[in-house]
Amino acid sequence: MNGRSIRFLSEEQLLAECRVDTYRGSGPGGQKRNKTSNSIRVTHLPTGISAIAEESRSQAENRMRAIRRLRLKLAVELREPVDPLHWEPPDWFVSIRHHGRIDASYRHPYYAPTAGLILDLLKAVHGSPADVGVMLGVPTTTVIRFLENEPMFWTAANRIRAELGLPALRHRE
Repeated sequence: MNGRSIRFLSEEQLLAECRVDTYRGSGPGGQKRNKTSNSIRVTHLPTGISAIAEESRSQAENRMRAIRRLRLKLAVELREPVDPLHWEPPDWFVSIRHHGRIDASYRHPYYAPTAGLILDLLKAVHGSPADVGVMLGVPTTTVIRFLENEPMFWTAANRIRAELGLPALRHRE
């Protein structure tokens, strides 16, 4: 299975490829925290990538957070090759691109796929956010803002640039 197809799995499909562990974690909750296993670790078995959530007293809430974090980690870690000469923005991306903006916030189902797409393109165009913007039909600043919003995206973008021998992107002033 490739990174692109993982990005669009339903929660049930994704969990079918994962191991979910519960454990007692540290943090708020007092006596209840000490008696229940509310912390969640979700591990994607084919890749070994995992995510945890333990900040809530609710196991269901922690499970939802861990799954969301796993989706983000998978999008950041799994690159798919892109041929820039024959690439067109996918329909799902066009549906969230409005007036030079990317309308996909943290809770949007296309947030993680958008991150994966931007990072795939960044690698394909040799680390140029401007070229990524051209390919996506958005300004360079939109690409930079999207990456800056999530530290793990920013780190991944700079890791791609470092692999290509380029300097790190700088945060906007």
